[in-house]
Amino acid sequence: MNAPAENSYDNDPFGDDPMAPLRGDARRRVDWRSFLTFKNILAALGLATFLIVLGSVASPRVAFLVTAMLALAGFFAVEMAARRRWERDLVEQIRRMNADYDRIVREVARNRNDVADMRRTLADAGETARRFSRQQEMLGVTPASGGGIEQRMIKAIAEQLSRMDAPARGMAGDAPAAALPVVAGLTAENAARVLTDEQVMAFVHHAVQQDSIDIFLQPIVNLPQRKSRFFEMFSRIRIESEIYLPAERYLAVAMQHDMVPVIDNLLLLRALQAIRDAGSSGAGRAWFCNITSLTLNDPKFMGDLVEFIAQYRALAPRLVFELGQGDLATMRAESLPVLDGLSRLGCRFSMDQVRELSFDFAHLEARHIRFLKVDAALVIEGMHEIGGVKRLKRLKAELDSRGIDLIVEKIESEKQLIELLDIDIDYGQGYLFGKPARAEAAMMEE
Repeated sequence: MNAPAENSYDNDPFGDDPMAPLRGDARRRVDWRSFLTFKNILAALGLATFLIVLGSVASPRVAFLVTAMLALAGFFAVEMAARRRWERDLVEQIRRMNADYDRIVREVARNRNDVADMRRTLADAGETARRFSRQQEMLGVTPASGGGIEQRMIKAIAEQLSRMDAPARGMAGDAPAAALPVVAGLTAENAARVLTDEQVMAFVHHAVQQDSIDIFLQPIVNLPQRKSRFFEMFSRIRIESEIYLPAERYLAVAMQHDMVPVIDNLLLLRALQAIRDAGSSGAGRAWFCNITSLTLNDPKFMGDLVEFIAQYRALAPRLVFELGQGDLATMRAESLPVLDGLSRLGCRFSMDQVRELSFDFAHLEARHIRFLKVDAALVIEGMHEIGGVKRLKRLKAELDSRGIDLIVEKIESEKQLIELLDIDIDYGQGYLFGKPARAEAAMMEE
């Protein structure tokens, strides 16, 4: 949640002490130069002329009394103007302090909810582990080591790949890295154009066999402080050094060979391994990882995934699985127990690929959604509609009340950010805060 901005009092007329107006310090610090306006100078000259003329035609007593009364009236006028200015400044100061107080209250409430969730998670995780152990004992199965479950998952993925259609097997099969085709003049810019479908499939198989998958990270920052709080993970298939196969290129071919679920499973597993291997260097941050409806509907892989997370239980509170709005809307009922199981282990969920700013909150709560990711362009478009800012503020208040944080992604300019801060968004993501970088480089920058 938003915390009070560090420089929220930089333009404060009371300096570094926000309580100054409450003690009356503002009146003692009135800048009299502010009254030296052209209009006031003309009024003073007119008054002086009047007093001179009055002194020449009236008795000294009358002139003195009139002068004293005018001086007293002027003093009261200046005092009233100073008091009104002080009151305006005080009201503005109280408004800003109230806004910061509200942010702090929301943050404290969110932290309390997180602590309560963590307690429930630990209790549920312990029960899940005991139940899993009892099931293994009943089946006579010896618990596998962490490496065992990983090897089993990778082996299952490799077996699925080996059963793909003949065009895919013809180029790849079990060929070693040396059997890969050499593509002359291949660059990061032209990789999508120059590779044939057969070459794309060969590189996909090679990535599986040789672990040629790199993890990229993009920071998600809290606002308005812009401090990195989370990472979103992107898996890229490496062709050559610093050259990666664009997702849209290999997905188009993979769909023809029914390989999309296999690739999704592989990329998700690689992301989980990267989080585990990061160890303490990523401690305290959540990692956002995409999971598709195809993966959710793969019961064998999801069973292995739950077992993997159960064995590396420290990963669970750091995992945020991203699900598209369309995938959530069309999710089959039999997939819900999978989300429940992952949630009991401590994982959280985020909804992205939002196409409209209208939500069924009961639907979101049933799917354990704790983060909502919306494109900056969609939010700004909504703000520009008649009454749009008020609607979005009501939406933000509803999200806060339900413990759902709002992340606005694809923020690319300061102008966009300034507009978005009007609705008190919690987090931001985009090129303005950092481009996706190799995991090793991104962690070193932290």
